[in-house]
Amino acid sequence: MPEGEAIERNETLDAGLGCRDCVMATALQSSPVLDSAPATSSSPRMESTIMPRRRFQSGRVYQRGTQWVGSYREYEVNPKTGKRARRTITFDATVTSERAAKAALQPYLDDYNARAKENLKPSAPSRAGKSVRALITEWTDKILPNRKPGGARAALSHIRTYILPQLGEVPLRELNLSQHQGFVTAVGRRVDRRKTAENVYGTLGSILNIGRKWGYAIPNVEKRDIVFPADKKPQPQIFFFDADTAARVINAAVYPYKLMLLIAAVCGLRIGEVTALKVSSLDFKRKLIQITGALDYATRKEGTPKSDNSAAPVCMSELLTKHLHNWLTKHYKPNVDGYLFTNSKGKPFLSDNVVKYGVHRAMTKLGIETAKGVHVGIHCFRHGVTSELLQSGTPIHVVTRLMRHADSNVTLEHYAHIVGDAERVASEKFSLRIGQNITQLESDSELESTSSVKTA
Repeated sequence: MPEGEAIERNETLDAGLGCRDCVMATALQSSPVLDSAPATSSSPRMESTIMPRRRFQSGRVYQRGTQWVGSYREYEVNPKTGKRARRTITFDATVTSERAAKAALQPYLDDYNARAKENLKPSAPSRAGKSVRALITEWTDKILPNRKPGGARAALSHIRTYILPQLGEVPLRELNLSQHQGFVTAVGRRVDRRKTAENVYGTLGSILNIGRKWGYAIPNVEKRDIVFPADKKPQPQIFFFDADTAARVINAAVYPYKLMLLIAAVCGLRIGEVTALKVSSLDFKRKLIQITGALDYATRKEGTPKSDNSAAPVCMSELLTKHLHNWLTKHYKPNVDGYLFTNSKGKPFLSDNVVKYGVHRAMTKLGIETAKGVHVGIHCFRHGVTSELLQSGTPIHVVTRLMRHADSNVTLEHYAHIVGDAERVASEKFSLRIGQNITQLESDSELESTSSVKTA
């Protein structure tokens, strides 16, 4: 602090600020800025009032009567009040101009601004005028890496093909019901299936929901208010292997595909769950196969199964026990990761190769043909298991557990046509019983009528 200049505190300032003033005085003594201001011979008067802190400040100088006054805000918070004080310094008569007053005040401001810069927190992103493209960029950076590979690929495809071309430059605040409906209608013109439009809209909805949680001003639109396009083509036929066809396909396949298809057929596993099986997955003592992982069909990267319910043990039948023991003793190739099935390079099989060289080649050998556009893969065995169980009268909740669905609603949604067939069989049986009784009643009626005629 310049010689002769002292700081006098107002009684309203906390006594604990004394040490703070000592530090300030030391800083002012070494500050070259004060050299431009003449030293004052009398002590300036200090005043303080509570004010909010600003990130950086330039202070203020003004005249009060014949004297120049400077003011700035304290950085430290009063621990008793939780507030910050504004300090006012009244300079002596040697400070005779605005320029001199600013020079005398500058060391106080330098100290404050240096501390504010040191403790500066990153500012929140501006929410005003943000576009859908900007939100998608942020979502892709922060959320997409946490998605499973298959889901991430589908989301990126929806974003690249539909969302960005149609909504990329639209401000988030303008995404009202009309914008949503226009987007869905535009997607519907390009796709044949209502389900596809719903999936694309689901990706958009997921991104916008995250944006709302992040504080962006996005109008809330309910899915039930959207009119989705009708299917342009009939539902594709669900192709599945019944028990006899499944056995023929498995017999026609070669190792290791033969055993992989057998496991899929008996246990109803998905392709990624079959390729992810490890020796440690086999519990021969309890006759269980532990389903704990699934390989991505494109990258072979190991992840979790489709859902939490899918991560569950499945029964190991006597048939599987026999063939698994035979595989481990005669064909299994030890590998670092312990996978049950590996190719010639010691890596787990690609899902597409299992379908191509296992299922399709076996079907070609057997002369089994399918309609154009019908997809045939490992899931045909899973569909077959479910269909056989339902047709044989297995309770729906048992089928749900065996297939490791989330709940019975999922089973009913995917296999309602099978349940319908079972219901028709039950209805026919009941109708036959009624028909037999009706026939008997007719016979009895005819007998009673004949007897009446003879009596007459």
